[in-house]
Amino acid sequence: MGKFSAFMLSLMVIAIGLGVPVASIYFTVHYGFNEILTGLLSIFAIIGAFVVGIVGIGEKIFEPSLESTSSIEREKLNMLRASQRATLEELDEIAKILKEIRDALKEVQEVE
Repeated sequence: MGKFSAFMLSLMVIAIGLGVPVASIYFTVHYGFNEILTGLLSIFAIIGAFVVGIVGIGEKIFEPSLESTSSIEREKLNMLRASQRATLEELDEIAKILKEIRDALKEVQEVE
């Protein structure tokens, strides 16, 4: 899915998990709503928000999909991969040179 779907799901989880208990407590304090009913409603709202969040994670709404990425983003990703490959090749060359230097120093140390 897209970023908008993930945002809306997050907003829904927050609204259910936080909004319903806060509203219930508000009505209990100011208008005398039943305390037991407020507690049950709050518990069910928190459990419901948890279930909705787990289902959203299970449906992989929060993971970016490669199909929705634009061609510019794919090109940037390819350029980053090429840069990382070049850096790794340079590090391999540096490691070879350092091994040659180490071997040369060992030979000099053995001669003395």
